[in-house]
Amino acid sequence: PQTDIVFLKVHKSASSTVMNILFRFGETHNLTFAFPVGGGNQLYYPHHFLARFVQGFSPRSPRRFNILCHHMRFLQPEVQKVVPSSAIYFSILRNPVQLMESSFVYYKGASAFSRVRSLEEFLSQPDRYYNRTSGDRHYAKNLMTFDFGFNPDGDVSPERVQLMIRAIEASFNFLLISEYFDESMVLLKEMLCWDLDSVVFFPLNARDKSTKSPLSDSVVEKIKAWNRLDWEIYTHFNRTFWERIDRDIGRERMQREVKALRARQAELARICLQGMGSVAPKDIKDSSLRPLQHGGARILGYNLRQGLDKETERSCRRLVTPELQYSSALYKKQFAPKSP
Repeated sequence: PQTDIVFLKVHKSASSTVMNILFRFGETHNLTFAFPVGGGNQLYYPHHFLARFVQGFSPRSPRRFNILCHHMRFLQPEVQKVVPSSAIYFSILRNPVQLMESSFVYYKGASAFSRVRSLEEFLSQPDRYYNRTSGDRHYAKNLMTFDFGFNPDGDVSPERVQLMIRAIEASFNFLLISEYFDESMVLLKEMLCWDLDSVVFFPLNARDKSTKSPLSDSVVEKIKAWNRLDWEIYTHFNRTFWERIDRDIGRERMQREVKALRARQAELARICLQGMGSVAPKDIKDSSLRPLQHGGARILGYNLRQGLDKETERSCRRLVTPELQYSSALYKKQFAPKSP
């Protein structure tokens, strides 16, 4: 199994669920994480990543970490200073239409969104509300382009789009697609030579359907046009995702693998969860399992079944622990003061 991994955690793209998978694998295999200095959950985002943002990194004695997976704005030469040269690089993309709808609700306080009542209102005159010089502009335009390290306001000529896509292909071994999350987990398992239980998951940081609103066709087209760079990246890698599946796994085997993944998930839901699924934040009984609530989104969580034996309780808890709590527990463990 691969143990040296760089995951570019793209915002609002089911990346918290992927991060939980990496946390669990790292914890089980006693791997080291490249944590932000002082803990926290972002590597000085939205600045481009620098090696010195990592706790325990020193240019004089370059220590290599197994897994780099916290939010960052990608800059490969700096990333290479903190992970082994053998590391596998991957990321995840989401349809920019759903991504923008999610971003609007989640980052309602961002300067571009704070003065409008709806996404439609913003898209009717985006240049009126969007300011290229504001420090949080990326939440409102080409968010994936920005996270990959490029300029979200860059021109959208075919040449520039090609350059961006080639640069991503040169840096990353593969990209997952959040709309095909189960298939993505099978691909991840294949590429990293992991077993099924390593990639099984319960969705984390998902929001309540009541805060989601359907989008009209005209709004969808406006989102695509406004996020043209994201749209080009997404359509390209959505296509190559399926080409890779056809080449490396095949559709029939993929169907079998997805079926096995879903069956294992259902089994774990029966073992671990009260009521089999996610619940609203107010109904989460154990406050240590309550995810951070942000913007206008209501982020769902889970209740564990009572009376589980110690070992089962521990593995079930790992599956449902929200990102911030899990990250801070692993940070404390990795940087625990050495006993005299």
